[in-house]
Amino acid sequence: MRGSVSELLGANTDVLDRKAESLSVDARRVQDIRTLAQRALGEIEASWNGSDLRRLTQQWEQQMSPLLAGASASLDTCAARLRAQSAAQRLTSSEDGNSPGTPMPTPMPLPASPPKRGSPAENATWWKSLTARQQQQVIREHPEWIGNRDGVDFTARDLANRALLFVERTRLVADGYRIEAEVADDWSRGRITVDPGALDRVENKLDSILAIQLTLAQDDPRQLLLLDLGRGRAQAAIANGNVQTATNVAVFVPGMTTTVNKDMKGYDSQMSQLQRRSESESGRAHPTQPETTATVTWIGYQAPQLLDTLNWGKSVLQIDLARQGAAELAPFLQGIGAARDHDAHLTLLGHSYGSTTAGLALQQNTGVDDVVFFGSPGIGTDHVEDLKLAPGHSFYIETQQDVVGDAAIFGTDPSQMIGMNYHPSARESTVVDPLSGEIRHFRESAGHSEYLLSESTSQYNMSVIVAGMPSRLANDGCENLGALNQPYVSVNP
Repeated sequence: MRGSVSELLGANTDVLDRKAESLSVDARRVQDIRTLAQRALGEIEASWNGSDLRRLTQQWEQQMSPLLAGASASLDTCAARLRAQSAAQRLTSSEDGNSPGTPMPTPMPLPASPPKRGSPAENATWWKSLTARQQQQVIREHPEWIGNRDGVDFTARDLANRALLFVERTRLVADGYRIEAEVADDWSRGRITVDPGALDRVENKLDSILAIQLTLAQDDPRQLLLLDLGRGRAQAAIANGNVQTATNVAVFVPGMTTTVNKDMKGYDSQMSQLQRRSESESGRAHPTQPETTATVTWIGYQAPQLLDTLNWGKSVLQIDLARQGAAELAPFLQGIGAARDHDAHLTLLGHSYGSTTAGLALQQNTGVDDVVFFGSPGIGTDHVEDLKLAPGHSFYIETQQDVVGDAAIFGTDPSQMIGMNYHPSARESTVVDPLSGEIRHFRESAGHSEYLLSESTSQYNMSVIVAGMPSRLANDGCENLGALNQPYVSVNP
């Protein structure tokens, strides 16, 4: 269709903006309907009991409520795509001197495809060799070329992956109907030919798409930097802030039992809090020149699951999945430097089994400036020197009640490694700001899963490392076996 957005290189930006706003309004209406329905169900529950109510509640919680939430998120995603397309059109028009709304007289030839198995540097060179119009053409016509291509501009990857969300959802829904038909045919013929877990895997991936849409629909800007629904469980990476331009970038690798459908939204929320904390601490230290931060939740590998414990190759007691994850993580990190015009201060955060994955990735050249391991069963080596980082830039945080942190399954206990900065604390602390004299209190993190707890000492310490200010770490007196020991604060553990 000649007038479609996808085929107009000179789309009318005013129309796109109006349509985007209309879709946003519709998204809010759908969300309001969901809220009103939830409220009505609560009122019904107050005066009704029995099996019919339980069935109604189950249908609402498992079917209707997620559908409405997904519809609202999809409308918001469509609106975001239209706004992005409008912004890209304005940029292209300003660069080429064309007025918005002027279609090209003839279709443009497709640009050269990206290098096969290209390194992040090679991918970056290819992408930067394209004109702005060619880049927009690739996003529209071949988003699969760049969505997961490390080294390509992250704004473009976000647009491509958002487009692929709809393609993948359509494909998965069709797969689900096909599998259901094959199962019904098997029942009618009294045989079993369909993999019993096939439908569950499709449904889990559809749930993952919904989780991604809900995460992207948050008020603050998000970027979808990785989307892989073809191998095993869904894999994805979502950023808070703009990885392409932020002064500081942090990439978080979670550990055992992590999945996109169950954990993306929760981890994204914690990364959003860490982003705000990092920017706040940077503003305190440099009030006249505050820096921006972007944080990434990277679920780009098949983290071991509890049910896989008896499957030795996928067990959390084995390092195989961490090695596979490191092979995916290293080029993602390299791509951050390759895609940008200027370097970011890059921090890698690894929790639990994710710290093992992070440690293995850092045995390659990744461009990472600082790493924070927390609750680690081992970082894949006995020697900090194996990490390709400058001395004094490896940090370890561990709560007093975290048994995983003492397991030392994949190398020496990080708290005992020569050269590892172990003074960052997870205990309750009181710090004094040297500029303002303000007394600040941070709470303790407990167990294996509270390291990113809001207003905790561990979250604070991660934030100042992410902001490139390790001299502001809160120190509770833990032994520091590394070269860096410059806490500026007074602390009462």
